[in-house]
Amino acid sequence: MSYRFPEEPSTRRGSQPACACRRWIPAEPEGPAIARRQVRTALEHWGLDEHTIEHAALLVSELVTNAVEHGRHRGRLRMVWCHVRRTPEGLRLGVWGPTGDTVPRARRPVEDGDVDVTDLAESGRGLLIVDALSERWGTRRGRVSREVWALITARQWAHS
Repeated sequence: MSYRFPEEPSTRRGSQPACACRRWIPAEPEGPAIARRQVRTALEHWGLDEHTIEHAALLVSELVTNAVEHGRHRGRLRMVWCHVRRTPEGLRLGVWGPTGDTVPRARRPVEDGDVDVTDLAESGRGLLIVDALSERWGTRRGRVSREVWALITARQWAHS
């Protein structure tokens, strides 16, 4: 099965070209890697710089991982919906998955001298990474699903 993002540039009168790619990603351990590869391919095609591509690939990987880990609804999650859109404001990445019981929020970062064994765990830092690499991020709830999105702005590209 192929999980290729379609590149669908479209131009609106009076604005920069708006490019979008979207695809269902398997809610499996390989899902984040598939999303990273597909986003990387799309952004390379759009001619973005390597630094922005790396940030976007890491962001989408974290968003897909969180959707898979926290979005399981009675064990039936098979796919999550991943989309990336290039707009005059910047690059918007989003992942839709089933609505979980809790609203996603970043954990408190570890401060110097405040190290606990639980703080060294493999999980729990995804939204801190999203927060650090994006201009802003948030959630949008649908009837049966929730999107977690992140924005990399054109201003961030200029300072990369």
